[in-house]
Amino acid sequence: MPIYEYRCRACGTVFARLQPISMPTDAMACPECKSNETERLLSTFAAGASSSGRSSGAGSPPCAAGGGG
Repeated sequence: MPIYEYRCRACGTVFARLQPISMPTDAMACPECKSNETERLLSTFAAGASSSGRSSGAGSPPCAAGGGG
């Protein structure tokens, strides 16, 4: 289930709700003032990767088996 962020237009409170995608997102009541004048905010998301899924790109230690002297 995604987490949606909302802002209350009446009091300015920002809050989040964990809810199914199929649930309507309009008229979400503010937990502070109970107003239904809320708007859903655009949010970014983070995706993590397991250590086995990493590629050898930036941030990886240099290879010790290289040549040179």
